[in-house]
Amino acid sequence: MGFNAVISLCVRLVLLLGGVVLVTGGILQWGVWAVACGCVLVVAGIVYVVKAQVALRYNSKLMLEAVKNDDFSFRLRNKWLSPYERIMQDTLNSFGRMMGKQKILAEQREQFFGLILANVRSGVVVLDGDGQVVQANAAAADMLHVPAIVSLQQLARFDSGMPDMLERLKGGEQAQVEFHSAAGDVSLLVKASEINLGGEKMRILIMNDIKSELDAKELATWIKMSRVLTHEIMNSVAPIVSLSKTFLERDDVKRSGIYEGMQAIHETSAGLISFINNYRVASTLQNPAPEPFYLVDILRQVEGLGIVPANVNFSCNICPKDLIIYADPNLIRQVLINIVKNAVQAIGKANGRIHVKAVVSPDDRVMVYVCNDGPVIPRNVAEEIFTPFFTTKTDGNGIGLSLSRQIMKLSGGSIDLLDTGSDGWPVTFLLYFD
Repeated sequence: MGFNAVISLCVRLVLLLGGVVLVTGGILQWGVWAVACGCVLVVAGIVYVVKAQVALRYNSKLMLEAVKNDDFSFRLRNKWLSPYERIMQDTLNSFGRMMGKQKILAEQREQFFGLILANVRSGVVVLDGDGQVVQANAAAADMLHVPAIVSLQQLARFDSGMPDMLERLKGGEQAQVEFHSAAGDVSLLVKASEINLGGEKMRILIMNDIKSELDAKELATWIKMSRVLTHEIMNSVAPIVSLSKTFLERDDVKRSGIYEGMQAIHETSAGLISFINNYRVASTLQNPAPEPFYLVDILRQVEGLGIVPANVNFSCNICPKDLIIYADPNLIRQVLINIVKNAVQAIGKANGRIHVKAVVSPDDRVMVYVCNDGPVIPRNVAEEIFTPFFTTKTDGNGIGLSLSRQIMKLSGGSIDLLDTGSDGWPVTFLLYFD
């Protein structure tokens, strides 16, 4: 018991007991004045006790209101209280301190889980019972190609039915979401989970980009197959080239009627060897050696190679002009050469234009658009142009764009053919660097 509590208790006892003594003594002996003084002391003691109780209740209410409003720094004074009142006020102060510590701990946990959420590769979107977005990480915004996810209705610009489909997704269900964005085709696998939080049912949507995984697996399959094919074909064709060359060098063969047939066999088999060597390039790509480089320098080098004829106008618009990309400059140069060569071949003898535009997206990713006004690529062809060995040209080998996609994958980026009319161009390739 503290000093202040002892003083408060003594004051109450003096007032109440003193008043009772004076009243009793006045009735028995001292007279009316003693009775009057005693009554005053008793009333003062009662008022003191009642006032202390009212103050305790009022302070308790203030403490609870402060806690209700998340103010855990509020403390009650415990001076001039009785031991009982002081115990009550000390209990309330301890409760306030405990709740304050719990709030700090909750904030630290929220920061901790927020940090984890921000660094996971899967997209996470948390919805309340009404389907409103409560929280979403940056990975989800990146996958959905929006600056930030405030509402699912933002996704209606890609597909009008997508917001309703995601809102109706229940716990344990999953769905595949496909749409087309400025960065190309997007394919996501969305899984839903449910949890009760504070009496409210919350839903968590987990998103994973399956397009890049499918592309990577498809590319790996083609590479393995091409390695097997080139190995087997080389083993079978190489002896034919060697033997046919040997026969062509013999005098008796040169003078015989089989010379032309043997020469055809040699040239065909040698051409097949050259053909297979081109395919081998797609399966033996060097590991990238990334370094920072100015995009404008690489474009100047491509333009200086002389692959763009006089009938084709080549232009660039790089913003900012000193835009830097962190990748292997030799490999990225090869990608740009492949795309520019395809554009030149598509334009042919007619007058045409090739335009390269590069910008930095709000999430600090570099987007390079390579556009041309050549013939529109049919939809059925557009779906296959990145497939190894696929070509519509009589003298093509189907390696260029497939190799370009492999290079972009190794560089941590992607390459896509955008829809006809993107940015007003018939044909637009997008190189996307993370």
